[in-house]
Amino acid sequence: MKKVAVVHYLPLEFYPPVTNFLDIAGNSKELEILVATTHNQKNRKEYKNERLRSIYRGYAPNENDSQLNKLGNYINFTLRTLYRLILFKPDKVLYYESFSALPVFMYIFLFGRKTQLLIHFHEYFSKGWYQNLATLPVKINHLLEKGFLFKKAMWISQTNRDRIRLFLEDNKNIPGNKMYELPNYPPKKWLSASSGSKNISYPVKTVYIGTISLEYSYIKEYCEWVLGMDGNIIFDIYGYNYPRETLLYLESLNSPYINFYPEGVEYDGIPEILAEYDIGLILYKALTDNFKYNAPNKLFEYLACGLNVIYSDKMLGIDPYRSERVVPVDFEKIEKIDFNSIITTKNNFQGTKYFAEDSFNKLMEILEDIDN
Repeated sequence: MKKVAVVHYLPLEFYPPVTNFLDIAGNSKELEILVATTHNQKNRKEYKNERLRSIYRGYAPNENDSQLNKLGNYINFTLRTLYRLILFKPDKVLYYESFSALPVFMYIFLFGRKTQLLIHFHEYFSKGWYQNLATLPVKINHLLEKGFLFKKAMWISQTNRDRIRLFLEDNKNIPGNKMYELPNYPPKKWLSASSGSKNISYPVKTVYIGTISLEYSYIKEYCEWVLGMDGNIIFDIYGYNYPRETLLYLESLNSPYINFYPEGVEYDGIPEILAEYDIGLILYKALTDNFKYNAPNKLFEYLACGLNVIYSDKMLGIDPYRSERVVPVDFEKIEKIDFNSIITTKNNFQGTKYFAEDSFNKLMEILEDIDN
């Protein structure tokens, strides 16, 4: 058995790509997997997987804590994770994003120089983000990454080619052959929940699932447009993590055509929910390169469940997937949208290649080969 440690400081439940990976890796007869993460505080169902050796959870990061408490919790997580790594003696360590780097650095630098290192980034963090927005621990972690961990790593992955390009522009000393593309696809079992082929007719049922804000999305513009469509468009919103201003706005809407479900939906329940809709929405504003070059999880989740997709034409990361069923629109000129041209026949999406089992093939090959 190959021992693999997965370190993911932020709660697993907020990141379906990592739980999808753990589901797949847990089925491997070649791997023994230990996970270090934190508890979530959003009342999400706790991820469990009996096929893993263990999932250690430290104190959760809480936005309402004082800076001192946050630092104390992070130090606690770091030392406890280091202790578990020392006991486990992993052959390989996979950590996610700069938030998770410190205990991995300490272990490899002090005890595990022969340990093979893999790193994945859910997001693209620019130089400006690290300089101006990152917390002090993350800034320190990133210095350790640039000075040691990136050089040590045998694998560094981003979610798409654009983000790989941006990452390499920021880190010119990293050879391109270390970089891998690891897209955020849903599991193949989601396809069975698709309602299959059917025609879309009025009223058109549109849906958005996930975190959203008035500042960083076109949610207000779309809601106002729906209100003006006199019942031809239904819009349902599912999510559990919203800024207060956005939450108050959504709760204030008094319309039979817009429904807001602030309790959200658990990840495994998404296919059943989406099967009831015609079109999935991606409403992010491309205010940063991270969002501009983003092909988010929900794009592939909508497609796997048989929906058409509307996305902002500012999100260049989705353009490679553009088709009759994946349509860009200018939400800043939403009144000019030709909605009739978007309503096409729903296809049974049996031919999709956008599934996690395929996305993780190369990563699994590397993890299962101890001599790689």
